[in-house]
Amino acid sequence: MNTGCCLICGSTKAELFLDDGAETLDAAQFGSSRKVITHGRVMRCTGCGFGFRQTRSTERELADVYRQMDPGIYEAEAVGRAKTAARHLNIVKRYQGPPGRVLDVGCASGLFLDLAQTAGWQVVGLEPSASLFEKARKTLAGRGEIQCKTLEEADLAPASFDAVTLWDVLEHVPDPLSFMRTCRTLLKPGGHLFLNIPNLDSKEARLLGSRWPLLLAEHLNYFNPSSLRLCGQKAGIEWLRLGQRPSSFSVGYILHRLSQHDIPGARLGRKLAAGSPGRITIPIYLSEICAVGTGSDEQR
Repeated sequence: MNTGCCLICGSTKAELFLDDGAETLDAAQFGSSRKVITHGRVMRCTGCGFGFRQTRSTERELADVYRQMDPGIYEAEAVGRAKTAARHLNIVKRYQGPPGRVLDVGCASGLFLDLAQTAGWQVVGLEPSASLFEKARKTLAGRGEIQCKTLEEADLAPASFDAVTLWDVLEHVPDPLSFMRTCRTLLKPGGHLFLNIPNLDSKEARLLGSRWPLLLAEHLNYFNPSSLRLCGQKAGIEWLRLGQRPSSFSVGYILHRLSQHDIPGARLGRKLAAGSPGRITIPIYLSEICAVGTGSDEQR
């Protein structure tokens, strides 16, 4: 699918942002274990500032690619990802109050759901990657519901969740506005939507340009605060918070990701850090937006 139209405001006025010539999407380009970094032709709406990959796969095509993705390096960062998941749960607790029923879309290996269930939540997870789904299923060991499906494929009752979480998900979906509207229908009255996405207007993105580590083949959408606010308004979500939260990674992983983007000194640093244990992690801010919203009656 090729689009020159903004999926958030509908404008046909978009300008070229970046283009590395990559057109196709395949599993070898996805995930932390990728061998080659590509981001394709990225356009930017001149109206709302939303950035988008012009050549986009359908939801079904993307799900097929995710099911083939190699999660090896991703899984090696389990210690750091567990610390990040704990931060996510603390954010949910801060806004939602007593434990209820939570849906984690793109739950990966189930670390967030495991923590949430231990804290008293009834948990449901969706994960299209077969290998990560199996990991999540084993992690929960029957203490929650896990489906190897996308949000569009899942059979979920409207207004059945106190919280819906999209940790690093909205940048991956073909139609983010429709996706967010679906999430809105799943919230109970007073429920909250939580998400984390790359920020196209962050100082890191502006400084690094084509070397920004969050320019990736699987990232179809690049939000900034204004386009996220507009998307929420159109989906019936009132944002209560647009902030940041740190992610925890090992030094070796950070240098690995930076070396993929040819950041000066990263390859040498990665070699020097090759023997450092992955359990030693540091928290870093990745030029993202961590947002919290609640359902509103306004939808356009």
